[in-house]
Amino acid sequence: MTTSIPTFLNDLRFGEPDIHNNLALVPILRDKHERLNYITLEEGLATKLLEVQELEDGASVNDILLRNKSDQLALLFEGEEFLGAKQNRVLNVSILAKAKSKQILPVSCVEAGRWHHEHHDPDQQRFKVANRMHYARGRASENSAVSMNLDTQRAYRGDQSSVWHDIEQKSDRLNVHSPTSASDAMYVNTKASIDSYLRTFTHTPSQVGSIFVINGEVAGLEIFASAKTHKQLLPRLIRSYALDAIDADGQRAEAEDASGKSRSEHIGRTAEAFVKRLENSWIKQFDGLCLGQNIRFKDSRITGGALVHLDRVLHLCAFATQDPDDAPIELHY
Repeated sequence: MTTSIPTFLNDLRFGEPDIHNNLALVPILRDKHERLNYITLEEGLATKLLEVQELEDGASVNDILLRNKSDQLALLFEGEEFLGAKQNRVLNVSILAKAKSKQILPVSCVEAGRWHHEHHDPDQQRFKVANRMHYARGRASENSAVSMNLDTQRAYRGDQSSVWHDIEQKSDRLNVHSPTSASDAMYVNTKASIDSYLRTFTHTPSQVGSIFVINGEVAGLEIFASAKTHKQLLPRLIRSYALDAIDADGQRAEAEDASGKSRSEHIGRTAEAFVKRLENSWIKQFDGLCLGQNIRFKDSRITGGALVHLDRVLHLCAFATQDPDDAPIELHY
C-alpha cells in the first residue's frame, strides 16, 4: 500500500468545535478537493440504480445482496443501516462495488424479533436506507469484532449475539420497547431530542470529516474522500452520535479540564490527541471485499478501519473503546 494513513491524517486541519448539551462536533478540514467517481447508497437507491435485497437463493441473517445497475462504482459505508426486507441490518465494513455487478454484503441484524417480509409486493420487499447510521458505541464493538475475525478467519464478520445484547441493554436504559427488538425504536422514541442536535451542527466548506465528543471524551471520528460526501452523510452521523449522547447524558463530564481550560479548548485538545493516537496505532491491511484495500487500526483504546482505493482514502472511521471510568486521552508536550 502506497497510501500512508499517518500522512493522510497529518494533512487534515481542525475547525472550531460546535457544542450542544453533552455532544460536541469538531470539523475536520482538508484543502485538497477530490473528484467524485462513485455513487453512494442513498443516491443509488433514490435513483433506482442500486437495489439491496435478501439473497436470491435463500435469506441469511448476516448476508444481503447489493445489485449495482449503474455504470459507476458504488460506495457504501460501514454502519449504514438497511430497513425492511425480513429484518433490519447494518453494514459491517465500507465497500466499493464495481459497476454493473452483484455483491454479497456482510451485515449484522439489528432487529432480532422479526424474520418475515411485511409486504407482498417484491418491489416493497427490498431494503431502504435509514436516515442515520448505527449508533457509534455499537459500531465500535462491531468494528473490533470484525478486526478480530479478519485476523483469524479472513472474514468480515461481527459478533451477532453481542449486537443483540447491546441493543437490548441500550433500549432498557432509554426506556424504549420494540415488539421486534429493533434498534429503530430508540431513534423514533428520542426523535425530538435528536432533532435539537440536528439544528445545532452544520457542514462547513472544505469539511471532509467530523470528530464527535461526548461528555468531554472522543466517541469517534468519520472522514470521507470529499466534502460533498461528508455533507450528505453528516445528518445521519449526527443522529447516531446524538443517540449515544442522550444515553450518556446522566454521566456528564466536567465542563473544564484539570488545567482550567475552557470547554471548547478541552474538546479541541482531546480531539487532537485522539487523532495522534490513531496515527500511532497498529495498522494491518486486508483485501477489500470488492475493490480496494481495507486498513484496520487497533490499540488498547481505539478501533477503526479505512477503505483505500487507488491510493485514495474513501472512508475512515475510528472509535474509542475505553471504559467510561478510564482516564481521558491527553496530549503531553
